[in-house]
Amino acid sequence: MSKHWNPDGEIERWARADEPVRPRKASWPEGATAGLLLVAGFCLAIGGLLYHVAGPRTVIEEGARGD
Repeated sequence: MSKHWNPDGEIERWARADEPVRPRKASWPEGATAGLLLVAGFCLAIGGLLYHVAGPRTVIEEGARGD
């Protein structure tokens, strides 16, 4: 049977004795936040445009009052 992988054991095995073992910090790639904001902005713009083009033609409040 194969031995289960133990990442902590691997780190300790490969780390030098004089260097402290530090956990890796996950980080965003350069420009990832700006890219996500651009994609979110485009999605909102396309959603608004589609609602404007294919949405209801009359205001709901005027039809609900029964005037």
